[in-house]
Amino acid sequence: MARKSKKKAPPPPPPAADDDGGAATSTEEESLGPDDDAMSVDAEVPAIDSDGESGEDDGDTKEATAGSAKGKKSAKKKGKQSKGAGAPTKASDAMPFMDTFYQLSDDAPIARAAAGRDLLRHCFPTGGDVNAKDAAYALTRLMNGLCTGRAASRQGFAACLASFLQVAHASGGWEEILTEDEGASKLRGERGANSAAIVRQKLLSITEFISDEEGDKGKKGKKDPKQRFGGKMKGIEERDHVFGRLFGISAVVRSGILGADDFPAKVVEGYVQDLIDLYRYKNWMREPAAHAMIELLSSIDANPDLVARVANGVLVPKFFLAPCAEDKGAKDVNHSDRAQWLNALTPEQIAVALHLQTPPLGEIEYAYPLDEPLVTAASIPILAAALGSTSHVVHPRCHVVWNGLWKYLTLEEEGKDLRMLRSNEEFPALVNSLVENVVLGGLLGKGEGSAGPTNERRSLALQLVVALCGASDLNMTLPPDLIGTVLCPEVVTRVFVNVLCASGGKKGKEGGVEHHLKPLTVKALEELVNRSCNSDDVLRRMEMAKAFLRTDPRFDGKTKTSTVGSLLMLDDSGSEDAERQSTREALWQNYLSFLEEEIVAATSLHGATVHIELMYKLAKRSLASALADAARRVVRFFMSGAFFDCSGLVDPSAPSKKSAKKKKKGKAEAVATSSPPQELSSGLRIKELLQVGNMTSVSHPARSIMSARFYSLLSDFVSVINSQNRGGLKDKSFYNGKGSKPESIYRALSEICGISTLLETSGAKMFQAPSDSMAGDDASDEEDPMEASKKCMLQLQNVANDALVKECGGSGDEEALRAKSVFATGCASLMLSLFLQLNSCGSPDVEGDEDEEEDVAEAVHEYISDLADCVDGLLKAMEDAQSAEKADEDENPLAALAGLLVNILSSPVGGEGFGKTSPAQASASKLTRETVKLAWSGTVSMITTSSKSDNSLAKLVDEDVMSILIESVCGEKAMAEEDEEEEEGDDSSKGSDSSVDDAVFVNATKSGMDLEEDDNSESSEESEGSRQDSSDEEEGDDDVELDPTKLENLLLEDSDAEMEEGGVLEHHAGADKALAQLIKLRQEARKASQTERERVELCNRLRCVGLLEGLFSASVFKSGWLPVEAVLGSIVPLLRARKAIGKSIAASTSTNAKKSLSEKNALMDRISSLVKDKISKFRCADDSTSEEVAFKAAADVFEELKQSLNVAHCSCSSVALIIAVRCIPKMEGSAEVKTIYAEAVVDWSTRKATKIHACAFHDLIQRMPSLAVVVLLDPLLTAASDAHSAFLKCESVKLLSSIYKHDTPNPEEHFSSTARSAMKGNCSKVSVALGNALGDSSLQKAKHREEVLTAIKHFVHFVKAQDAGILTDAELCALQKSLKGVNCKSAGMKQQCSQLSEAVAGLARRVEGNEEQKPKRPKASKTPKTSKKAKKSKKSGS
Repeated sequence: MARKSKKKAPPPPPPAADDDGGAATSTEEESLGPDDDAMSVDAEVPAIDSDGESGEDDGDTKEATAGSAKGKKSAKKKGKQSKGAGAPTKASDAMPFMDTFYQLSDDAPIARAAAGRDLLRHCFPTGGDVNAKDAAYALTRLMNGLCTGRAASRQGFAACLASFLQVAHASGGWEEILTEDEGASKLRGERGANSAAIVRQKLLSITEFISDEEGDKGKKGKKDPKQRFGGKMKGIEERDHVFGRLFGISAVVRSGILGADDFPAKVVEGYVQDLIDLYRYKNWMREPAAHAMIELLSSIDANPDLVARVANGVLVPKFFLAPCAEDKGAKDVNHSDRAQWLNALTPEQIAVALHLQTPPLGEIEYAYPLDEPLVTAASIPILAAALGSTSHVVHPRCHVVWNGLWKYLTLEEEGKDLRMLRSNEEFPALVNSLVENVVLGGLLGKGEGSAGPTNERRSLALQLVVALCGASDLNMTLPPDLIGTVLCPEVVTRVFVNVLCASGGKKGKEGGVEHHLKPLTVKALEELVNRSCNSDDVLRRMEMAKAFLRTDPRFDGKTKTSTVGSLLMLDDSGSEDAERQSTREALWQNYLSFLEEEIVAATSLHGATVHIELMYKLAKRSLASALADAARRVVRFFMSGAFFDCSGLVDPSAPSKKSAKKKKKGKAEAVATSSPPQELSSGLRIKELLQVGNMTSVSHPARSIMSARFYSLLSDFVSVINSQNRGGLKDKSFYNGKGSKPESIYRALSEICGISTLLETSGAKMFQAPSDSMAGDDASDEEDPMEASKKCMLQLQNVANDALVKECGGSGDEEALRAKSVFATGCASLMLSLFLQLNSCGSPDVEGDEDEEEDVAEAVHEYISDLADCVDGLLKAMEDAQSAEKADEDENPLAALAGLLVNILSSPVGGEGFGKTSPAQASASKLTRETVKLAWSGTVSMITTSSKSDNSLAKLVDEDVMSILIESVCGEKAMAEEDEEEEEGDDSSKGSDSSVDDAVFVNATKSGMDLEEDDNSESSEESEGSRQDSSDEEEGDDDVELDPTKLENLLLEDSDAEMEEGGVLEHHAGADKALAQLIKLRQEARKASQTERERVELCNRLRCVGLLEGLFSASVFKSGWLPVEAVLGSIVPLLRARKAIGKSIAASTSTNAKKSLSEKNALMDRISSLVKDKISKFRCADDSTSEEVAFKAAADVFEELKQSLNVAHCSCSSVALIIAVRCIPKMEGSAEVKTIYAEAVVDWSTRKATKIHACAFHDLIQRMPSLAVVVLLDPLLTAASDAHSAFLKCESVKLLSSIYKHDTPNPEEHFSSTARSAMKGNCSKVSVALGNALGDSSLQKAKHREEVLTAIKHFVHFVKAQDAGILTDAELCALQKSLKGVNCKSAGMKQQCSQLSEAVAGLARRVEGNEEQKPKRPKASKTPKTSKKAKKSKKSGS
């Protein structure tokens, strides 16, 4: 090279990572066979590491850093070796020149960088001179080192050679260096080439294994290209030279000298030809050679003329058009035919061609066949086979052709680390063709004639999809409208779903083998989602979520990932800043638009149902936010789509045609277009979607599901409002302000009804129920039920609005106005919920049973009318105080309201009906139940408030009201006497045996069949069935048909048969067996029907418990207006109902009976909670009138207590007895109360068949300790000695212990003076009883003695806590003697007796004359002197 060129060459590109992974890959791959194509471009094509940075003339002495963390770790592992000779830090510490060549092979990149720096400093000193002799030697050594496969020598020598060439070219010292090089001088003399050509020839000669003369000895005197690097020695040495040439050319390319102005173009063409020769050497060398070609072209892209010369002069004729000997049939290709030429291209040729046609090189004029774009939508099907063949390059690396293709399609955006799709109209179609023909057709096996998908092909398809979606290192970003093209349902299913849902590799199952790719797929999917979530493009995230949802609406649940949830921020738990809220709101609105499209366009019920459920779940999530815009939109959509025909809906804000005609043509003013009302937006949206799909309306099954979710969502609205008001979250409620819970719910339901009215007035037609259409056909003078119900609803809405206005005005008693508004809004909410049930989905497409819907509609109309009357009656009673006194003449409005609410909860309108119930009706009943509670609580609240000033409304709670409420929970005639109820129950049970099939059973009985055997038990049925089966097997009969219709046909099979000549009709052999089976089926059907009816009745009773709970609330008891008769009169029916349910549970042994077992348990628990937790808080305020009622209630409850079913029922009865006794005036002095509990203790302790349990007395001790002392102390003392079993004696002692355990007054109920005097007065008896219990022979077990000792401890503590002595010295000594006389083997119990004995000895004594005797100190037992000496001697010895 000429020395006159003093201009510095441009610096090389930034050094790539040169880590241990690359070195290991290079050494390993070089040992592979020639047919293995596992070449890694990143490893085999050397990356210029940091060696070259030290070759600048500025004398930079900084150490080169490693390109990767892995290299750093390996450098640390080298220890002293890397620190000593490989990484000097100062110029004076530079390693010797000859040692640098050895360090260039070090595995640590930092050691190689230091060695290269010192080598360059030695050859090119900073003074400007060139150490020509050593530089020439270094050039030869560096080129020779390329052919060495030891450690990381190829990477280190290639990197150092690149820096060497760069510095030598910039310093202009080539002439001196080549002069000192004998081999270079010989080449100059032989060929007369310049410096650049000499360097190339020197590289070729070093990396060529045989001389040219020997290489020319091929067949027929011509040089065989395949034997270019062959010769006497084959194998690894040949591979080393091949890789050495590749690395050498790459070093020249990365040095940057090819792009210099003074660099000969002919030499550049020579290097290109050398790479072409490498490409044709072996198949596994094709990709590295193509990669090197692309780098070479990139290094000269600043010179378009040179690129055109190289491309047209070398690449086109010798690379693209010349056939390759390795390709079979390549010689038969007609290159003039473009289609044949495209079909013969290899992936590497495609990669080089794409690079040449990528801007800015794409603007150069190329010769045929590069004169036209290589990759087009039309050519992709031809190139698909070549592109699909790159699947042998496994993850994590893709073939070089794909990076070339992505760069060809995209353009790097300035200022952003993004590559956007170039503005070419054909590129969207190209992407579509690429997905269709390569990904689906070639890799995933969808195309005709394509091989089945393998793990390698699926892996490549996954990488291509992820790259197109922007999750690769190139960060390629396609337009949002192309996301659906890339992530089409077939791609998502085959690439993601089948892999993630693999069952573990079983070949018999679809996708089973794909579990090997699951970790890779999960990682790729997470990266895809993270890249999308980090971007601010809402449309892109939405399109990606749509792609997964279109494949499977339950994608997250099926794949067990959170892909869709993360994209749509459904599970967002991050910070709630304004930007995130805005993004989430935009995503959810777009998501709702997508779901609306899918629901309307759904062709199957399953498709519509799945998307309706997704919309419903989104609405429930939106309820947690303050505005809940998404939930409101969903409610409007469900309502508009389920109940209205929106085809005729008109936007009232849209300009009419007449107004448009009146405008002047020359008028320049812009007409502002107003958006439609928000209430009509969903209806107009449905109309638009129906027009797009050429549909008339949404299908009836889809409307039914939408109606069910509409009512469910309204119920959720009500529940959320309840929780928000209950938690005090007024600022986050739907309707801010100081409004009450009923008011908030009333406003929400009023808004829904307002939307319905607006839809009707704007042209939408409400679907008519079949009953309404039939009523319209029958013209009559009667008023339309729908209009009458609407009139009642509007009337009650006016009442509620007036009450709210008066409350806001504040004129009058604020508390009374508030109570009236709560009552009015609660009843109005119930009215609105009932009116919403009149909405219909229209007639079904298929005819079905419509009688049930008609019955429900009629019931709703009736309930609406009755509710309006009840509200009017209660308002009049509130305004007129005398209306309560006229209860004998007029109907009690409260009783009417209670009956109405019970009927609603016991019917399909608000509860559960017998038979098949539609999903919409079931969801609507949930909303009705919520509003029923609201109306009842509002009514009770109004009575509570008014009772403070006037007790007239309280008188409305009479026997009729309580009978209705009690019977709704306990069953019909629950208020009657028990004997009458049992007699009537027996009669009803006898009458219930009759059924429609009486004739069948009578006939069967006459024929001699015993029908009672089938009803006895399951075991008898099983044994009978087993006997019948065995007999069938013996007789060889076939299986008996169990279809009732077939059995009936079998019975009548011979009805028309002709008689034989004798006149006797033939008897069918299977008729008897068929008749038996028919009877059995009828019986089982009847039992199942009865069980279902019983279950429904239990559910309805369970719902009615809430009415009693609302009446027996703490606020009502606190106000004291509830009559004592109402409370005490309800206890016994509740206990009887609970006992009946308990008996039913115990008798539930059959399969049918167990179906309602959960409902029975739930009802029994609710009744128990009602008695123990609600009614137990009742305190009687009027002592004058409550005594007789309380005595009667106590007597009745005591009878129930004596007939307790089990311990739980006994505990519930005992609490009920305490409630009744608490209402008795001066109960501690009442002889009747003492008699009741005395009899109870005697019955419990003496009768073996007693039904009373100890919990009855324990509850009294815990709840009323003072009364327990007065009434239980004497009976328990007697029971402690006279009980008929040791267990009962022990229980008596335990109860005495509980009484005396209250040594300090209870903070809730203090001991009365009577109770304290009774406790002190009976201490002597208690002391004797406890002493006798210690000596009782029946209480000698350890557990019994432990209970007695515990009782003594509590008793001693009580006596000790008194101010004066209670027991005499004789009594205490007797107790102490009993303690000392306990004969036990347990050391712990002996110690406890000793401690108690000492405590008794320390108690104060009581003497006659009320003088207190000081306690005697117990004498300590003296230790004998001998023992003391022995102890001392032991201590001294130790």
